[in-house]
Amino acid sequence: MKEGEREWEEATIINISREGMGIKFRTSVKVNIGSTLHLAIIVSGELDPIMVKGVLGWIKQKGNYFIGGIELTEELEEVKWAKLS
Repeated sequence: MKEGEREWEEATIINISREGMGIKFRTSVKVNIGSTLHLAIIVSGELDPIMVKGVLGWIKQKGNYFIGGIELTEELEEVKWAKLS
């Protein structure tokens, strides 16, 4: 997952729809609501990650990690959706 030039190693998708997703991640830097995030989603059995882009709609700190909601800037294509669901 990355925002501009800042990059995080790992985020976990906690729920997903064709329009958005909830994620759990750790970061030591502030991530602002409204930030555009780029995600490379690794899918078991696939050679290439699925690339998605979205806008952070909300974020909450939960102990030593954060959860947030991302609204995708483009609806997931059928092929990508089938791989993720």
